[in-house]
Amino acid sequence: MLKNRSIPFGYCMVNGKYALNVPEAEAVRKIFAEYIGGKSLKTIAAEMQIPYNTGKAVWNKNMVCRVIENTKYIGEDGFPKIISDEDFIRAAEIKAGRNTYRKPATQDEIRQSEIIITNYEPTDEIQRMTNEINRLLDSENLDKVKVEALIIKCAQLKYKTICEVRT
Repeated sequence: MLKNRSIPFGYCMVNGKYALNVPEAEAVRKIFAEYIGGKSLKTIAAEMQIPYNTGKAVWNKNMVCRVIENTKYIGEDGFPKIISDEDFIRAAEIKAGRNTYRKPATQDEIRQSEIIITNYEPTDEIQRMTNEINRLLDSENLDKVKVEALIIKCAQLKYKTICEVRT
Protein backbone atom coordinates (compact mmCIF):
# COMPACT_ATOMS: atom_id res chain seq x y z
CA MET A 1 0.00 0.00 0.00
CA LEU A 2 1.28 3.46 -0.88
CA LYS A 3 2.05 5.82 1.96
CA ASN A 4 0.26 9.15 1.98
CA ARG A 5 2.20 12.34 2.57
CA SER A 6 2.56 13.01 6.27
CA ILE A 7 3.46 16.67 5.64
CA PRO A 8 1.24 18.61 3.23
CA PHE A 9 2.59 19.41 -0.22
CA GLY A 10 4.41 22.74 -0.07
CA TYR A 11 5.92 22.19 3.36
CA CYS A 12 8.86 20.45 5.01
CA MET A 13 10.20 20.10 8.55
CA VAL A 14 13.13 22.25 9.69
CA ASN A 15 14.29 21.92 13.30
CA GLY A 16 10.98 20.36 14.27
CA LYS A 17 8.87 23.16 12.77
CA TYR A 18 6.94 23.43 9.55
CA ALA A 19 8.72 25.45 6.89
CA LEU A 20 8.10 26.21 3.24
CA ASN A 21 9.45 23.85 0.63
CA VAL A 22 10.05 26.66 -1.87
CA PRO A 23 9.56 24.76 -5.16
CA GLU A 24 6.44 23.03 -3.84
CA ALA A 25 5.08 26.28 -2.35
CA GLU A 26 5.44 27.92 -5.77
CA ALA A 27 3.54 24.98 -7.27
CA VAL A 28 0.75 25.52 -4.71
CA ARG A 29 0.51 29.20 -5.69
CA LYS A 30 0.43 28.17 -9.34
CA ILE A 31 -2.36 25.64 -8.68
CA PHE A 32 -4.52 28.28 -7.01
CA ALA A 33 -3.80 30.90 -9.69
CA GLU A 34 -4.64 28.52 -12.53
CA TYR A 35 -7.78 27.20 -10.84
CA ILE A 36 -9.02 30.73 -10.15
CA GLY A 37 -8.08 31.55 -13.74
CA GLY A 38 -10.51 28.91 -15.01
CA LYS A 39 -8.48 25.75 -15.52
CA SER A 40 -9.96 22.42 -14.49
CA LEU A 41 -8.49 20.15 -11.82
CA LYS A 42 -7.66 17.60 -14.51
CA THR A 43 -5.85 20.14 -16.71
CA ILE A 44 -3.82 21.48 -13.78
CA ALA A 45 -2.87 17.92 -12.77
CA ALA A 46 -1.72 17.13 -16.30
CA GLU A 47 0.50 20.23 -16.36
CA MET A 48 2.17 19.71 -12.96
CA GLN A 49 5.94 19.24 -13.25
CA ILE A 50 7.00 18.82 -9.63
CA PRO A 51 6.23 15.42 -8.03
CA TYR A 52 3.52 15.21 -5.38
CA ASN A 53 5.25 12.34 -3.61
CA THR A 54 8.89 11.35 -3.86
CA GLY A 55 9.22 9.01 -6.80
CA LYS A 56 5.71 9.71 -8.08
CA ALA A 57 5.72 12.47 -10.66
CA VAL A 58 2.17 11.91 -11.94
CA TRP A 59 -0.58 14.06 -10.46
CA ASN A 60 -4.32 13.47 -10.69
CA LYS A 61 -7.30 15.74 -10.18
CA ASN A 62 -7.88 14.42 -6.64
CA MET A 63 -4.40 15.54 -5.60
CA VAL A 64 -5.04 19.02 -7.01
CA CYS A 65 -8.42 19.09 -5.26
CA ARG A 66 -6.77 18.23 -1.92
CA VAL A 67 -4.41 21.18 -2.39
CA ILE A 68 -7.30 23.56 -3.16
CA GLU A 69 -9.27 22.39 -0.11
CA ASN A 70 -6.36 22.42 2.38
CA THR A 71 -6.74 25.25 4.90
CA LYS A 72 -3.11 24.88 6.00
CA TYR A 73 -2.12 26.98 2.97
CA ILE A 74 -3.73 30.05 4.58
CA GLY A 75 -1.65 29.62 7.74
CA GLU A 76 -3.79 27.35 9.90
CA ASP A 77 -2.43 24.94 12.53
CA GLY A 78 1.00 26.57 12.73
CA PHE A 79 1.81 26.24 9.02
CA PRO A 80 3.43 29.16 7.17
CA LYS A 81 1.01 30.96 4.89
CA ILE A 82 1.42 30.19 1.17
CA ILE A 83 -1.68 31.81 -0.32
CA SER A 84 -3.97 34.66 0.64
CA ASP A 85 -7.29 34.13 2.38
CA GLU A 86 -8.98 35.80 -0.60
CA ASP A 87 -7.50 33.30 -3.07
CA PHE A 88 -8.51 30.39 -0.87
CA ILE A 89 -12.08 31.70 -0.57
CA ARG A 90 -12.29 32.42 -4.30
CA ALA A 91 -11.09 28.89 -5.16
CA ALA A 92 -13.67 27.42 -2.74
CA GLU A 93 -16.43 29.48 -4.35
CA ILE A 94 -15.38 28.33 -7.83
CA LYS A 95 -15.24 24.72 -6.69
CA ALA A 96 -18.73 24.96 -5.18
CA GLY A 97 -20.01 26.49 -8.42
CA ARG A 98 -18.48 23.73 -10.52
CA ASN A 99 -20.00 20.98 -8.41
CA THR A 100 -21.80 18.72 -10.87
CA TYR A 101 -24.20 17.18 -8.35
CA ARG A 102 -27.66 18.60 -8.66
CA LYS A 103 -30.45 17.88 -6.21
CA PRO A 104 -33.38 15.93 -7.66
CA ALA A 105 -36.32 18.12 -8.62
CA THR A 106 -39.00 18.57 -6.01
CA GLN A 107 -42.62 17.67 -6.73
CA ASP A 108 -43.44 21.39 -6.99
CA GLU A 109 -40.69 21.89 -9.58
CA ILE A 110 -41.97 18.91 -11.55
CA ARG A 111 -45.50 20.31 -11.49
CA GLN A 112 -44.21 23.64 -12.78
CA SER A 113 -42.57 22.07 -15.83
CA GLU A 114 -44.22 22.55 -19.21
CA ILE A 115 -45.52 18.99 -19.60
CA ILE A 116 -46.64 16.72 -16.79
CA ILE A 117 -47.24 13.10 -17.67
CA THR A 118 -50.13 11.68 -15.71
CA ASN A 119 -52.99 9.22 -15.77
CA TYR A 120 -51.29 6.11 -17.12
CA GLU A 121 -53.77 3.25 -17.20
CA PRO A 122 -52.62 -0.01 -18.82
CA THR A 123 -55.08 -1.29 -21.38
CA ASP A 124 -56.17 -4.92 -21.59
CA GLU A 125 -53.88 -5.34 -24.59
CA ILE A 126 -50.87 -3.96 -22.66
CA GLN A 127 -51.62 -6.26 -19.72
CA ARG A 128 -51.96 -9.24 -22.09
CA MET A 129 -48.61 -8.41 -23.75
CA THR A 130 -46.89 -7.96 -20.38
CA ASN A 131 -48.14 -11.36 -19.28
CA GLU A 132 -47.00 -12.92 -22.57
CA ILE A 133 -43.52 -11.34 -22.18
CA ASN A 134 -43.23 -12.69 -18.63
CA ARG A 135 -44.39 -16.15 -19.74
CA LEU A 136 -41.84 -16.22 -22.57
CA LEU A 137 -39.04 -15.05 -20.27
CA ASP A 138 -39.83 -17.87 -17.86
CA SER A 139 -39.97 -20.56 -20.55
CA GLU A 140 -37.14 -23.01 -21.17
CA ASN A 141 -36.99 -22.34 -24.93
CA LEU A 142 -36.47 -18.60 -24.91
CA ASP A 143 -37.00 -16.95 -28.31
CA LYS A 144 -35.05 -13.71 -27.83
CA VAL A 145 -36.19 -12.16 -31.11
CA LYS A 146 -39.87 -12.72 -30.30
CA VAL A 147 -39.46 -11.38 -26.75
CA GLU A 148 -37.60 -8.27 -27.94
CA ALA A 149 -40.29 -7.58 -30.55
CA LEU A 150 -43.04 -7.94 -27.93
CA ILE A 151 -41.20 -5.66 -25.49
CA ILE A 152 -40.85 -2.94 -28.14
CA LYS A 153 -44.49 -3.25 -29.21
CA CYS A 154 -45.63 -3.15 -25.57
CA ALA A 155 -43.50 -0.05 -24.92
CA GLN A 156 -45.04 1.65 -27.95
CA LEU A 157 -48.55 0.90 -26.69
CA LYS A 158 -47.66 2.20 -23.22
CA TYR A 159 -46.27 5.39 -24.72
CA LYS A 160 -49.49 5.96 -26.70
CA THR A 161 -51.65 5.59 -23.57
CA ILE A 162 -49.83 8.30 -21.60
CA CYS A 163 -51.93 11.44 -21.28
CA GLU A 164 -50.10 14.74 -21.53
CA VAL A 165 -51.33 17.62 -19.42
CA ARG A 166 -49.95 21.05 -20.30
CA THR A 167 -49.63 23.52 -17.46
